[in-house]
Amino acid sequence: MKSIAALEGRVYPAFAPEATAGQGVPYLFYLSSPGLRTKTQDGYLTGRAVRGELNVVAARYASLKPVSAAVLDQFISFERRRIGTDGPFIQEVTYQQPVELYEDKPKLYRCLIEFEVYF
Repeated sequence: MKSIAALEGRVYPAFAPEATAGQGVPYLFYLSSPGLRTKTQDGYLTGRAVRGELNVVAARYASLKPVSAAVLDQFISFERRRIGTDGPFIQEVTYQQPVELYEDKPKLYRCLIEFEVYF
């Protein structure tokens, strides 16, 4: 996700530094779990199903839309390929309908994308 030009490397795990509508946006923060290992009658395998979420934050609703679309395109491109040079081979990615919100306290727009990845 760091390669998305509009994010300018502002991709954070779990939370982001304070940002305002005037500076530090757009950005993305993500959450994920260790996941569940897949299991057959013979026991656990090395594969996993991992759930998580992507949160795209922007100052204006009009700027949230193209950044969210770029994040989704990047996320979908992970399917059926290895992430990075030594990362896992992603077998499948799925995501839920993105939810768009307005966060009143920081006065920023957010797009929440819940996902599941199998590797």
